[in-house]
Amino acid sequence: MVDKDRRVQIQRNHTATHLLHAALHQVLGDHARQAGSLVAPDRLRFDFNHPEPMTREEILTVEALVNERILANYELNITQKPLQEAIEEGAMALFGEKYDAVVRTITIGEDETLSYELCGGTHVDETGDIGLFLITYESSIAAGVRRIEAVTGWRAYQIARERMNTLDEINQFLGTSPSEALPKIKNLTETLSDSQKEIEKLQTQRVASAFDQKLDDTEEIEGIPVILTILPGANMDALREMADKFRQHYQSGVALLASEQNGKPILVAAVTEDLVERGLHAGKLVGNVARVVGGGGGGRPTLAQAGGKDPSKISEALDSARFYIRENLRK
Repeated sequence: MVDKDRRVQIQRNHTATHLLHAALHQVLGDHARQAGSLVAPDRLRFDFNHPEPMTREEILTVEALVNERILANYELNITQKPLQEAIEEGAMALFGEKYDAVVRTITIGEDETLSYELCGGTHVDETGDIGLFLITYESSIAAGVRRIEAVTGWRAYQIARERMNTLDEINQFLGTSPSEALPKIKNLTETLSDSQKEIEKLQTQRVASAFDQKLDDTEEIEGIPVILTILPGANMDALREMADKFRQHYQSGVALLASEQNGKPILVAAVTEDLVERGLHAGKLVGNVARVVGGGGGGRPTLAQAGGKDPSKISEALDSARFYIRENLRK
């Protein structure tokens, strides 16, 4: 027994595949030949030769062409004829496919032939039976081979309705009409970006103020000033900025600064030039320290950074810096 609904859905997707193939030729060129396909009840998948991603404009143009030919409601002309005759007439055959001496051809178009292919599959009687065609995805599957996924008929309506429902919800949330939604979203995004930059600026200022109070509160290890401190709320940029401030304030010294960002520890180490000559290295220092918090890092001899996984061990990590300095500082 044939499942009628399933068969009709496959017919829609199969005929739509022929229309898609023809539209790709028209938009991209004759090189866009079939390299594989899937015709299922709920979707169609079409692989074709093309050297680069399709632009949004190309995708929309192909989609529009297919729908235009669906709405034209062309009757499919299905005939049997000798293979050589069909090939000489320009019927499209798949490379590597084996055909019998007599083949089945599918022609779409009246005054102008829009699609002419050798095909033994099931099809709709008229293109209007397809209903609606929507491209849902375009991607690469191999070098020089692209893939389009699409839906037709009832499934296309369901997706269109789902997207319209989402747009309605967005409009309701924003208090706008559909034509005003995108400009308002762009405006809100710009406002949010500006606000985030202002917040980061204020956070950096707060971190700088807190760091200024700690600059003169250093300890001495082997006779050199060392600052090992946690700066809450600082991001990596702020830590680097404070490390530069330390080197401007001290002609000789070591700074190891830490913070927590997105639940993970971050670290920056700074070593003045004179101490690099005496065996210290900011990259090695921060790399050693980062292991305590379950991470790693490195960088230049004078400035380096690292990250980790366990913020609960930041204090322990800072303490370990004292051992590195004592072990590596040459007299």
